[in-house]
Amino acid sequence: MIFEYDELREYVEEDFDHFFQMGFNEKQIYPAVLEEYQHGENFSQAENICIHIFLALKYAKMGFHYDEIADKLKALMNEALEHEVKAELKNAYTKFVADLGSSMN
Repeated sequence: MIFEYDELREYVEEDFDHFFQMGFNEKQIYPAVLEEYQHGENFSQAENICIHIFLALKYAKMGFHYDEIADKLKALMNEALEHEVKAELKNAYTKFVADLGSSMN
């Protein structure tokens, strides 16, 4: 990952807030935020999963529906090998596991 876990979380939340303030609705924010990252250099499966977790948590906090994000997150988790994510996140893996559990509720 290009960013540290907490740094990526902060950037995703800032991007969410930016698009929300621009008048994007909940269906528009998700793809807009993804677009900010998915074409970046060295975009990884772990980064993609983290972004989905952060978006699911933010959507839940805002009271938005996030079924589409949760479904995609489940599909990504099926694709990703846990050891790959753990190796990439290193010390932030415990935060990841806690956030993953919260985002799936």
